[in-house]
Amino acid sequence: MQRVLSHPTEEKYRRVNPSNPAFARTVGAVPGGVEFLMAVGYEPVHGQLVLQRHDPALLWLGKAALEAVRDTDAYLGSREADEMQRALDLSSHTFDAEDAARRAVYLRRVPPEPLEGAAGNALLCVHTPAGSLVWRRFESSSTLEDLANFARSLPGVPLGSSLRLSNVTLAPHRPLNLDTQIGLTLETLDMWPTAHVQVSDADAAPADAQP
Repeated sequence: MQRVLSHPTEEKYRRVNPSNPAFARTVGAVPGGVEFLMAVGYEPVHGQLVLQRHDPALLWLGKAALEAVRDTDAYLGSREADEMQRALDLSSHTFDAEDAARRAVYLRRVPPEPLEGAAGNALLCVHTPAGSLVWRRFESSSTLEDLANFARSLPGVPLGSSLRLSNVTLAPHRPLNLDTQIGLTLETLDMWPTAHVQVSDADAAPADAQP
């Protein structure tokens, strides 16, 4: 508003593109923002808002009204809330990137997946805490440590010592001990030629204890 008052003949201040991302994020996202511009003289022309009539008095009134609104607690509170949300979004993106990087480290520790149909393959179905099923081929000589590293590479699976794995192919389900059995092969653990593995978090609250 100040720019069009100071430079009334400059076209770039008299013309606004509503599809501009900056405009859509600021003026366009505010209820009544576009209507305010039209009230001070801007009119829609070929998809843009153009100041067709330059009325300094009307523009000054509009500028004064904006300045008055900016001093209110509601405006300041809204601005603080927007800044807080941007900080939270940035924090979330940073966490996601760091989490993905940590999981990539575990994935690099997993032996390459053997070709489909190759002799000695073990086909495992990993059940994640979120309820998704992930199928993956291993060699029968792969170890429980390889399986644990693969599990930790999956989104939502605990990375630390709270990771729990169980062979749930048949009843009764058999917990896999990541301390004493970590070096045993999948064949030794009766997880060849195929098996289902349940992943859980020892630190997670039981389902009936959740609100």
